[in-house]
Amino acid sequence: MTPRQLTLFLAVCRHRSMSKAAEEMNIAQPSLSKQIVQLEHALKTPLFVRHHRGVDLTRPGERLRTEAAELVRRIDNLSQAIRSESEHVSGDVTLCVITSLASAFAVELLPKIAADMPKVKLRILNGFSDQAVRDVLQQNVDLAIIPNTAADLPVAASMPLFKESFVFISRSSPQFPDRPIRLADALDRPLVLPPVGSDLRRRVDEGARSIGVQLTPLFETNSIEAIGELVELGIACSVVPRTYWQGKIAAGAVDARPIEAPEISRVHSLCWMPDIEAAPAVDEIRKRIVSSVRGMLNSGKLSGDAIVDTRQAQRLADDG
Repeated sequence: MTPRQLTLFLAVCRHRSMSKAAEEMNIAQPSLSKQIVQLEHALKTPLFVRHHRGVDLTRPGERLRTEAAELVRRIDNLSQAIRSESEHVSGDVTLCVITSLASAFAVELLPKIAADMPKVKLRILNGFSDQAVRDVLQQNVDLAIIPNTAADLPVAASMPLFKESFVFISRSSPQFPDRPIRLADALDRPLVLPPVGSDLRRRVDEGARSIGVQLTPLFETNSIEAIGELVELGIACSVVPRTYWQGKIAAGAVDARPIEAPEISRVHSLCWMPDIEAAPAVDEIRKRIVSSVRGMLNSGKLSGDAIVDTRQAQRLADDG
Protein backbone atom coordinates (compact mmCIF):
# COMPACT_ATOMS: atom_id res chain seq x y z
CA MET A 1 0.00 0.00 0.00
CA THR A 2 1.60 3.24 -1.15
CA PRO A 3 0.63 6.93 -0.82
CA ARG A 4 0.13 7.04 -4.58
CA GLN A 5 -2.33 4.14 -4.45
CA LEU A 6 -4.27 5.80 -1.64
CA THR A 7 -4.46 9.07 -3.59
CA LEU A 8 -5.82 7.23 -6.63
CA PHE A 9 -8.23 5.28 -4.43
CA LEU A 10 -9.62 8.52 -3.01
CA ALA A 11 -10.06 9.93 -6.52
CA VAL A 12 -12.16 6.90 -7.46
CA CYS A 13 -14.15 7.36 -4.27
CA ARG A 14 -14.93 10.97 -5.23
CA HIS A 15 -16.11 10.16 -8.74
CA ARG A 16 -17.40 6.60 -8.27
CA SER A 17 -15.89 6.09 -11.71
CA MET A 18 -12.51 4.74 -12.82
CA SER A 19 -12.52 6.75 -16.04
CA LYS A 20 -13.38 10.08 -14.37
CA ALA A 21 -10.81 9.48 -11.64
CA ALA A 22 -8.17 8.68 -14.26
CA GLU A 23 -9.01 11.93 -16.07
CA GLU A 24 -8.69 13.97 -12.87
CA MET A 25 -5.37 12.35 -11.92
CA ASN A 26 -3.99 12.60 -15.47
CA ILE A 27 -3.29 8.88 -15.67
CA ALA A 28 -4.35 6.23 -18.18
CA GLN A 29 -7.39 4.31 -16.97
CA PRO A 30 -5.69 0.87 -17.30
CA SER A 31 -2.83 2.12 -15.12
CA LEU A 32 -5.22 3.45 -12.51
CA SER A 33 -7.21 0.22 -12.52
CA LYS A 34 -3.99 -1.76 -12.09
CA GLN A 35 -3.02 0.34 -9.06
CA ILE A 36 -6.43 -0.22 -7.48
CA VAL A 37 -6.22 -3.98 -8.08
CA GLN A 38 -2.75 -4.05 -6.52
CA LEU A 39 -4.11 -2.17 -3.51
CA GLU A 40 -6.94 -4.68 -3.17
CA HIS A 41 -4.47 -7.57 -3.40
CA ALA A 42 -2.27 -5.98 -0.74
CA LEU A 43 -5.26 -5.60 1.59
CA LYS A 44 -6.67 -9.00 0.57
CA THR A 45 -10.17 -7.60 0.14
CA PRO A 46 -12.24 -5.94 -2.61
CA LEU A 47 -12.69 -2.20 -2.13
CA PHE A 48 -15.21 -1.59 -4.91
CA VAL A 49 -18.13 -3.33 -6.53
CA ARG A 50 -17.81 -2.78 -10.28
CA HIS A 51 -20.89 -2.33 -12.48
CA HIS A 52 -21.71 -0.73 -15.82
CA ARG A 53 -22.48 2.68 -14.27
CA GLY A 54 -19.20 2.88 -12.34
CA VAL A 55 -18.21 1.57 -8.91
CA ASP A 56 -19.61 1.44 -5.38
CA LEU A 57 -17.59 1.12 -2.20
CA THR A 58 -17.63 -2.10 -0.24
CA ARG A 59 -17.70 -1.97 3.57
CA PRO A 60 -13.88 -2.35 3.74
CA GLY A 61 -13.69 0.34 1.08
CA GLU A 62 -15.73 2.72 3.22
CA ARG A 63 -13.41 2.05 6.17
CA LEU A 64 -10.32 2.68 4.06
CA ARG A 65 -11.76 5.92 2.64
CA THR A 66 -12.10 7.34 6.16
CA GLU A 67 -8.58 6.32 7.17
CA ALA A 68 -6.91 7.08 3.82
CA ALA A 69 -8.03 10.71 3.71
CA GLU A 70 -6.30 11.37 7.03
CA LEU A 71 -3.19 9.40 6.03
CA VAL A 72 -2.79 11.27 2.74
CA ARG A 73 -3.26 14.61 4.50
CA ARG A 74 -0.56 13.74 7.05
CA ILE A 75 1.82 12.55 4.33
CA ASP A 76 1.28 15.75 2.36
CA ASN A 77 1.93 17.86 5.46
CA LEU A 78 5.08 15.89 6.24
CA SER A 79 6.34 16.26 2.67
CA GLN A 80 5.75 20.00 2.77
CA ALA A 81 7.56 20.27 6.11
CA ILE A 82 10.56 18.34 4.81
CA ARG A 83 10.71 20.40 1.61
CA SER A 84 10.50 23.58 3.63
CA GLU A 85 13.35 22.43 5.87
CA SER A 86 15.44 21.39 2.88
CA GLU A 87 14.97 24.81 1.26
CA HIS A 88 16.88 26.38 4.15
CA VAL A 89 19.91 24.10 3.65
CA SER A 90 22.62 25.63 1.50
CA GLY A 91 26.13 24.85 0.32
CA ASP A 92 28.18 22.96 -2.23
CA VAL A 93 28.46 19.16 -2.21
CA THR A 94 30.77 17.09 -4.41
CA LEU A 95 29.92 13.45 -5.02
CA CYS A 96 32.25 11.09 -6.89
CA VAL A 97 30.68 8.05 -8.57
CA ILE A 98 32.51 5.38 -10.54
CA THR A 99 32.15 5.78 -14.29
CA SER A 100 29.74 2.90 -14.90
CA LEU A 101 27.21 4.32 -12.40
CA ALA A 102 27.78 8.06 -12.74
CA SER A 103 25.19 8.69 -15.44
CA ALA A 104 22.44 6.83 -13.59
CA PHE A 105 23.00 8.75 -10.36
CA ALA A 106 23.45 12.10 -12.11
CA VAL A 107 20.17 11.79 -14.02
CA GLU A 108 18.37 10.67 -10.86
CA LEU A 109 19.79 13.14 -8.35
CA LEU A 110 20.66 16.40 -10.09
CA PRO A 111 17.13 17.47 -11.17
CA LYS A 112 15.56 16.43 -7.86
CA ILE A 113 18.17 18.14 -5.71
CA ALA A 114 17.82 21.31 -7.80
CA ALA A 115 14.04 21.25 -7.29
CA ASP A 116 13.95 20.24 -3.61
CA MET A 117 17.10 21.99 -2.36
CA PRO A 118 17.50 25.14 -4.47
CA LYS A 119 20.31 26.50 -2.29
CA VAL A 120 22.40 23.33 -2.55
CA LYS A 121 24.76 22.92 -5.48
CA LEU A 122 25.50 19.25 -6.12
CA ARG A 123 28.45 18.35 -8.34
CA ILE A 124 28.79 14.77 -9.54
CA LEU A 125 32.20 13.65 -10.76
CA ASN A 126 32.95 10.33 -12.40
CA GLY A 127 36.15 8.32 -12.37
CA PHE A 128 37.64 4.90 -11.87
CA SER A 129 37.47 3.37 -8.41
CA ASP A 130 41.16 3.94 -7.59
CA GLN A 131 40.81 7.65 -8.39
CA ALA A 132 37.63 7.84 -6.32
CA VAL A 133 39.46 6.30 -3.37
CA ARG A 134 42.23 8.90 -3.67
CA ASP A 135 39.71 11.72 -3.91
CA VAL A 136 38.03 10.62 -0.68
CA LEU A 137 41.34 10.25 1.17
CA GLN A 138 42.58 13.63 -0.09
CA GLN A 139 39.23 15.24 0.76
CA ASN A 140 38.69 16.37 -2.81
CA VAL A 141 35.09 15.13 -2.56
CA ASP A 142 32.54 15.02 0.23
CA LEU A 143 31.00 11.66 -0.68
CA ALA A 144 31.72 8.80 -3.04
CA ILE A 145 29.90 5.74 -4.36
CA ILE A 146 32.48 3.04 -5.02
CA PRO A 147 32.82 -0.75 -4.84
CA ASN A 148 34.89 -2.81 -2.40
CA THR A 149 35.02 0.00 0.16
CA ALA A 150 35.91 -2.20 3.14
CA ALA A 151 39.11 -3.44 1.45
CA ASP A 152 40.10 -0.40 -0.62
CA LEU A 153 39.13 2.33 1.85
CA PRO A 154 39.04 0.84 5.39
CA VAL A 155 39.55 4.22 7.07
CA ALA A 156 36.31 5.56 5.64
CA ALA A 157 32.83 5.38 7.07
CA SER A 158 30.59 3.58 4.63
CA MET A 159 27.12 2.22 4.03
CA PRO A 160 26.53 -0.68 1.59
CA LEU A 161 23.92 0.31 -0.99
CA PHE A 162 23.45 -2.54 -3.45
CA LYS A 163 25.05 -5.65 -4.93
CA GLU A 164 25.67 -5.55 -8.67
CA SER A 165 26.13 -8.75 -10.69
CA PHE A 166 28.29 -9.01 -13.81
CA VAL A 167 26.94 -10.21 -17.16
CA PHE A 168 28.46 -11.52 -20.39
CA ILE A 169 27.77 -9.05 -23.19
CA SER A 170 28.12 -9.72 -26.89
CA ARG A 171 26.89 -8.33 -30.19
CA SER A 172 23.13 -8.59 -30.51
CA SER A 173 22.16 -11.80 -32.29
CA PRO A 174 19.15 -14.12 -32.27
CA GLN A 175 21.61 -16.99 -31.87
CA PHE A 176 22.45 -15.89 -28.32
CA PRO A 177 19.75 -16.90 -25.83
CA ASP A 178 19.17 -15.09 -22.55
CA ARG A 179 19.94 -18.17 -20.51
CA PRO A 180 22.93 -18.03 -18.13
CA ILE A 181 26.43 -18.78 -19.37
CA ARG A 182 29.12 -20.55 -17.36
CA LEU A 183 32.05 -18.33 -16.46
CA ALA A 184 34.49 -20.75 -18.10
CA ASP A 185 32.57 -20.51 -21.38
CA ALA A 186 32.39 -16.71 -21.15
CA LEU A 187 36.14 -16.42 -20.56
CA ASP A 188 36.83 -18.69 -23.53
CA ARG A 189 35.45 -16.05 -25.92
CA PRO A 190 37.52 -13.20 -27.42
CA LEU A 191 37.25 -10.56 -24.70
CA VAL A 192 37.86 -6.85 -24.30
CA LEU A 193 38.47 -5.89 -20.65
CA PRO A 194 39.95 -3.02 -18.65
CA PRO A 195 43.68 -3.29 -17.85
CA VAL A 196 44.95 -5.06 -14.74
CA GLY A 197 44.50 -2.86 -11.68
CA SER A 198 40.94 -1.68 -12.22
CA ASP A 199 38.25 -2.93 -9.85
CA LEU A 200 36.27 -4.46 -12.71
CA ARG A 201 39.27 -6.38 -14.03
CA ARG A 202 40.15 -7.51 -10.53
CA ARG A 203 36.72 -9.13 -10.12
CA VAL A 204 37.02 -10.93 -13.45
CA ASP A 205 40.58 -12.07 -12.61
CA GLU A 206 39.40 -13.41 -9.25
CA GLY A 207 36.60 -15.32 -10.95
CA ALA A 208 39.02 -16.79 -13.47
CA ARG A 209 41.44 -17.92 -10.76
CA SER A 210 38.62 -19.54 -8.80
CA ILE A 211 37.98 -21.95 -11.70
CA GLY A 212 41.62 -22.39 -12.66
CA VAL A 213 41.48 -20.35 -15.88
CA GLN A 214 44.35 -18.19 -17.12
CA LEU A 215 42.68 -15.00 -18.31
CA THR A 216 44.06 -13.70 -21.61
CA PRO A 217 41.79 -10.99 -23.05
CA LEU A 218 42.12 -10.15 -26.73
CA PHE A 219 42.02 -6.39 -26.03
CA GLU A 220 42.54 -4.16 -23.00
CA THR A 221 41.25 -0.62 -22.64
CA ASN A 222 40.06 1.57 -19.78
CA SER A 223 37.58 3.31 -22.12
CA ILE A 224 34.07 2.08 -21.37
CA GLU A 225 32.94 3.66 -24.65
CA ALA A 226 35.56 1.69 -26.60
CA ILE A 227 34.48 -1.55 -24.95
CA GLY A 228 30.93 -0.81 -26.06
CA GLU A 229 31.97 -0.08 -29.64
CA LEU A 230 34.03 -3.29 -29.91
CA VAL A 231 31.16 -5.36 -28.53
CA GLU A 232 28.53 -3.75 -30.78
CA LEU A 233 30.72 -4.37 -33.83
CA GLY A 234 31.08 -8.03 -32.90
CA ILE A 235 34.86 -7.77 -32.63
CA ALA A 236 34.93 -8.89 -28.99
CA CYS A 237 32.74 -9.74 -26.01
CA SER A 238 33.10 -8.58 -22.42
CA VAL A 239 32.30 -9.39 -18.80
CA VAL A 240 30.87 -6.29 -17.15
CA PRO A 241 28.43 -5.03 -14.51
CA ARG A 242 25.01 -4.55 -16.08
CA THR A 243 23.92 -1.02 -15.08
CA TYR A 244 25.91 1.01 -17.62
CA TRP A 245 24.69 -1.23 -20.45
CA GLN A 246 20.97 -1.08 -19.63
CA GLY A 247 20.19 1.29 -22.49
CA LYS A 248 22.12 -0.71 -25.09
CA ILE A 249 20.52 -3.95 -23.88
CA ALA A 250 17.02 -2.45 -24.05
CA ALA A 251 17.73 -1.06 -27.53
CA GLY A 252 18.88 -4.47 -28.74
CA ALA A 253 22.42 -3.24 -29.49
CA VAL A 254 24.01 -5.89 -27.28
CA ASP A 255 22.93 -9.14 -25.65
CA ALA A 256 23.49 -9.73 -21.94
CA ARG A 257 23.62 -13.15 -20.28
CA PRO A 258 23.85 -13.82 -16.54
CA ILE A 259 27.08 -15.51 -15.49
CA GLU A 260 27.10 -18.58 -13.26
CA ALA A 261 29.48 -21.18 -11.88
CA PRO A 262 30.56 -18.88 -10.33
CA GLU A 263 28.67 -15.60 -10.32
CA ILE A 264 30.77 -12.43 -10.34
CA SER A 265 29.46 -9.50 -8.34
CA ARG A 266 30.50 -6.50 -6.30
CA VAL A 267 28.94 -4.34 -3.58
CA HIS A 268 28.73 -0.58 -4.00
CA SER A 269 28.85 1.60 -0.90
CA LEU A 270 28.36 5.23 -0.08
CA CYS A 271 31.45 6.42 1.81
CA TRP A 272 32.90 9.51 3.45
CA MET A 273 35.72 10.40 5.83
CA PRO A 274 34.39 10.07 9.40
CA ASP A 275 36.82 12.51 11.04
CA ILE A 276 35.45 15.46 9.05
CA GLU A 277 32.38 17.19 10.42
CA ALA A 278 29.85 17.13 7.60
CA ALA A 279 28.02 20.29 6.62
CA PRO A 280 24.19 20.15 6.71
CA ALA A 281 24.08 20.08 2.89
CA VAL A 282 26.34 17.00 2.82
CA ASP A 283 24.10 15.28 5.36
CA GLU A 284 21.02 16.00 3.27
CA ILE A 285 22.61 14.67 0.09
CA ARG A 286 23.81 11.58 1.93
CA LYS A 287 20.30 10.83 3.15
CA ARG A 288 18.86 11.47 -0.31
CA ILE A 289 21.27 9.01 -1.93
CA VAL A 290 20.38 6.28 0.56
CA SER A 291 16.65 6.83 0.09
CA SER A 292 16.95 6.91 -3.72
CA VAL A 293 18.77 3.62 -4.31
CA ARG A 294 15.86 1.24 -3.74
CA GLY A 295 13.63 3.22 -6.09
CA MET A 296 16.35 3.28 -8.75
CA LEU A 297 16.68 -0.50 -8.46
CA ASN A 298 12.92 -1.02 -8.64
CA SER A 299 12.62 1.18 -11.72
CA GLY A 300 15.56 -0.44 -13.52
CA LYS A 301 17.78 2.65 -13.40
CA LEU A 302 20.23 0.50 -11.45
CA SER A 303 20.71 -3.23 -11.86
CA GLY A 304 21.26 -5.27 -8.72
CA ASP A 305 19.91 -6.14 -5.29
CA ALA A 306 19.37 -3.59 -2.53
CA ILE A 307 21.33 -4.24 0.63
CA VAL A 308 20.78 -0.94 2.41
CA ASP A 309 20.57 -1.70 6.12
CA THR A 310 17.35 0.06 7.11
CA ARG A 311 18.47 0.35 10.74
CA GLN A 312 21.77 1.87 9.68
CA ALA A 313 19.92 4.18 7.30
CA GLN A 314 17.67 5.30 10.15
CA ARG A 315 20.69 5.94 12.37
CA LEU A 316 22.18 8.01 9.55
CA ALA A 317 18.98 10.03 9.34
CA ASP A 318 18.86 10.48 13.13
CA ASP A 319 22.54 11.33 13.54
CA GLY A 320 22.73 13.66 10.55
